[in-house]
Amino acid sequence: MTKGTQPNMTAYRFQSDARQFGGLLMLMSFCCVIMPLAGIAEGFGPTGAASTDPSTPPLWGLIAGICVFTFGVTGLITGYMAAVHDWSHKYLNIFLMVIIQTAWIGYITDMVAVSQASQATPEDNGFIPLEYEPTSTDVRFVGAMGVIAIMIYGFGFVGSVAFMVWSLHTYTTNNASDRSGSYFKGRMMTYSVFLAIGGLVQFLLGCWCSARFEVNTAEFGPVAVAFLIVSFPGISVYVGLLQLMNGVWGIARSMGIGLMENTSIPVFQLSIAFQWLSVIVLQNLVQIAYLPGGNAATVVPFLACFSLGLNLMPAFLDHKSNTVPDTLPDDYYGEMIQPVGQEDV
Repeated sequence: MTKGTQPNMTAYRFQSDARQFGGLLMLMSFCCVIMPLAGIAEGFGPTGAASTDPSTPPLWGLIAGICVFTFGVTGLITGYMAAVHDWSHKYLNIFLMVIIQTAWIGYITDMVAVSQASQATPEDNGFIPLEYEPTSTDVRFVGAMGVIAIMIYGFGFVGSVAFMVWSLHTYTTNNASDRSGSYFKGRMMTYSVFLAIGGLVQFLLGCWCSARFEVNTAEFGPVAVAFLIVSFPGISVYVGLLQLMNGVWGIARSMGIGLMENTSIPVFQLSIAFQWLSVIVLQNLVQIAYLPGGNAATVVPFLACFSLGLNLMPAFLDHKSNTVPDTLPDDYYGEMIQPVGQEDV
């Protein structure tokens, strides 16, 4: 490549890829707008976090919800402008990348709260109904699964939004050659590992509840930690195993194993889509809808949004890994443009 040359920003493929990242940024940002709404509404209520001691987690949860809503709206507008109007600005992208990190306020607060709760005595624990006769080991194990789940789903959620805006930024600053197939393979490996760990956590929690407790949600209630609610241990085992298998498959595909090149059907993407439907219908709706009184109904839209990044990213990155060359040729984005003032060498 001639020194100083850049992709042609008016080329159709360049515009198409930039719009792709803008559209996915808009989708993920819409989840950021929806996810915290129930918590914000509850927090400003007469008994909500707004009236509590600022040294306690509820207030920080409210602050985190407002931050997520703020960068969700910003990302929604940024993604829309890129996808529909072919417009983006590097300073807007940088601002969005910075404020996205405020989402960790809520995740760290939740992880600390769950960690502290896992140190409680079995009689005072908030995870397992006392009718199941839990031990201190049970409480600590369930708490550990909750902390890991928050961290993994948080990486998937924050990472997916940050990935889209950062990728859009490379097109805005005319550095699209950075997004080659080898780059996507590396990210595919990362998100597949996250998915596999998230599945393992849910699988182990389901197995533990099935082996240790006679779960009778209708009479005693579910085993619940963070957003993981176990009304039927078998569902947690099934969904967790499905996520674990797809995560391991994604790791293999990032290394060129199990690509199934002889078929035109996107088998991996269909498997991920089936997995996400299982998360929404079984892990989310069935486990929570069974609870009496609808006490955890607000978890349903939260988890639907929160789980999208962890489920979407492996499918998307697998597609990019297998359709984009490992090293982009000079004419990949049309005739190369040489900036004014540069000389051929």
